[in-house]
Amino acid sequence: MMKKLLALPILFAAGTVSAASSVTLYGIIEEGAMVMKPKHADTTVQLKDAFDLGSRWGIKGVEELGSGTSVGFNLEAGFHPEDGSIANNTYGANAFGRESVLWIQNEKLGRLAMGRAAALGSGLGSYDMQTGYAFMNGYGLIGWDNCMNNFLRVNNAVIYMSPNIAGWTLGLMYSNGISGDTNRWSHDRHYWGAGLKYQAGAIKSSLILEAENKATYATVNGVQVKEAPITAKYTVNYGLEYNTGSWTPMFTYRYVTQDEGVKAHKFGLSALIPYAGGRFKVAAAYMFGKDESIKAGEDKINHWQVGAAYEYPLSKRTVIKPFIGYAGSGKGWKNLGYANDGNIYNAWQAYIGMHHFF
Repeated sequence: MMKKLLALPILFAAGTVSAASSVTLYGIIEEGAMVMKPKHADTTVQLKDAFDLGSRWGIKGVEELGSGTSVGFNLEAGFHPEDGSIANNTYGANAFGRESVLWIQNEKLGRLAMGRAAALGSGLGSYDMQTGYAFMNGYGLIGWDNCMNNFLRVNNAVIYMSPNIAGWTLGLMYSNGISGDTNRWSHDRHYWGAGLKYQAGAIKSSLILEAENKATYATVNGVQVKEAPITAKYTVNYGLEYNTGSWTPMFTYRYVTQDEGVKAHKFGLSALIPYAGGRFKVAAAYMFGKDESIKAGEDKINHWQVGAAYEYPLSKRTVIKPFIGYAGSGKGWKNLGYANDGNIYNAWQAYIGMHHFF
């Protein structure tokens, strides 16, 4: 595998001749209305974007260099349609906060990409390998990442995606500075990811391992010192889908361990069910473990979520989608209410929205 990785830039640089190139402008806009009742809080009604799909616009291009080799790029920016402001600005990303990647690819060797991208198990972006859950990260409280604090997007990424060999694809990703690249290498935050995906016939499955070293440093009197707490995070994601021809049942599992944070197992059962020209999405998930950030002796936690949506295409580009769901928690989280879009502990939601591709 290392020989193949080293061979990529050599092969790509040798004797290439431009055959064809193209640039495409694309995007998604989504908006809807949501009613939510959190525990210990008033019912709210709001215009809600990015409830399922984040609104975005992007530019992608590819040039064929010949001999099965091509080079391309993807620049993607998120926005909030209700006020036009920039979205996905995590870690200081600005113009293209969702994805900013330059890649080079050979049919036999695979793709090598560099830039800002979503992590392998994020359920987002061009290099996601996650399978086994009908809602992925969408639909508010039913999203798979709800209360699990998973990896999302990283800066300074180097990505390798193998060609599909008999249904198997290998993905590798590394970031030498998730939130920047100005510190010494040993002082930066690093992300490692490795995924194996199988897709053939009716079966789709994946296994993804991810890790992050969250060591950070501060300058005190001109000297860099470690900040406390030093936290590390590791995740295991497994997913399985089987298309029966009439519907698709799914199973997924995640384990997260994070120093001074959540250490938990999560199981999900979901399905895609075609009906009357559209499709139902249904899911239920359960998580249990402990949260080391709360008082010792009260750190045991559990969490459950259920939801259903119906997605009906009004055209090839436009889909309308109602949803209803509930999330509840017990033990150490039993008195927590809504915190933010990624941590909805005890609440119910109802939503009606629409997205349009362009």
